Amino acid sequence: MTPREAGYNLGSVLKFGPVGKDDRLLEVGGCLGGRVSVPSSKSMAQRALLAACVARGTTRLSGLPEGADVRAALGIPRLLGVLHQEPGTDQAAVRGVPPGTGAGLDHSWMVGESGTLARCATALGAFGWNPGSSIEIQAAGSLLSRSSPALMATLDSVGVDRQELGVPGGWPLRVRSVEPPEELLLENPGSSQEVSALILALAAWPEQRKLMVRGDIPSRPYVELTRSVLENFGVRVREESLSGGRRCFHIEGPLVAPEQTLAIEPDASAAAVALVAGCLSGGEARIEGLGLKSAQGDVRIVEHLEAFGCQAGETQVDGRPALWASGSPRRGATLDLSGEPDLAPVLVPLAAAAAKEGFASCFTGLGTLDGKESPRLTGLAQGLRACGFEVRAGEAELVVSAGHEPCPAPILDAHGDHRMVFAFCLLGWVIPGLRVAGKAHVAKSWPQFLRDFKEAGVDWA
Repeated sequence: MTPREAGYNLGSVLKFGPVGKDDRLLEVGGCLGGRVSVPSSKSMAQRALLAACVARGTTRLSGLPEGADVRAALGIPRLLGVLHQEPGTDQAAVRGVPPGTGAGLDHSWMVGESGTLARCATALGAFGWNPGSSIEIQAAGSLLSRSSPALMATLDSVGVDRQELGVPGGWPLRVRSVEPPEELLLENPGSSQEVSALILALAAWPEQRKLMVRGDIPSRPYVELTRSVLENFGVRVREESLSGGRRCFHIEGPLVAPEQTLAIEPDASAAAVALVAGCLSGGEARIEGLGLKSAQGDVRIVEHLEAFGCQAGETQVDGRPALWASGSPRRGATLDLSGEPDLAPVLVPLAAAAAKEGFASCFTGLGTLDGKESPRLTGLAQGLRACGFEVRAGEAELVVSAGHEPCPAPILDAHGDHRMVFAFCLLGWVIPGLRVAGKAHVAKSWPQFLRDFKEAGVDWA
């Protein structure tokens, strides 16, 4: 079905949410080139900060990013009274409060819109503190309508006192901490964050414990990221495959603060935005301090760019790894993104560029996208159609057909989602004149996005 047959008004605003009166529309131009500054990994930072809260000793961290998700994570040790941070720096020290020390807690934590933080804080609230501690998890924005039924079922199965204060199985909620049993069972996880959250909570205890998982684990590389972060705290997580599609994670705690300062590396998801921008704008992007051996699964952006015929790889700058990319797409690609679905928004503009050259593309493994900060799979499909592309979207796949129907450039609203802002800005190099509403939403993960791209040669109209 073509965009016009689908009934889209191609010259109007494609609204996924209200366009703020004071939110200047973005129109991208120019050529991004050279070294691009990207924020540090919010996924690593959140995991490290929460691990530090229940670790023995004082953890020193550097390279903490500025985004809203990490500010929310910093709020937890701040409320616990164990955070020391000099204003205006990216460093912090956290004095841990492991289980078995101190009195019970009675706290309320604000996790903002972060699904990672909400799930990890919930598991820590249930298992990571002295039994009897009462923790209330407050949420905001789109998180108020999201849920985590598999995680909540695990808590219920071992008698955690859980009071729902919002949507069933979601946030806000209140939990009362208990000592975890030797073995927990998580069935049919809807997110890798549920696995990571329970591993983190169990790692706080000195005795070896087991997490049994029945069913596939979505976005599996994020579990490996959690394991990598916990290794810095002396925790060993060994995985065992069992019959019937079950997996057992053997967790040997406790968490102990690293002797050396834990440095947070550049964010691979943000790096992917910059690398794709280098390709689509006709330039070349370089991200220093991040290599292909990173535990962040989104470094697979390099092989996905190569699948589209772009040039990409790893190099060395002053003895440190760096990722680079250049060259426009020369063909379409068929990619399974089940391990890194957050890359879909930045890869779709590449598929659009390939479609204009007569090549089709197909993305699979996208079943979790519509449950994010916005319905991303739906939004990507609608945005492409509004730009003149023929698209077929299923529950977990997106197919971009070869060809393009020229049409007036639309205004696309990011619907409160930082990754959709990045996606539509990248699409602006494919559809000149396209404008994007919602620039304020980049504060969630990359507050200096506009400045960093401008310093790398991008013109914002």
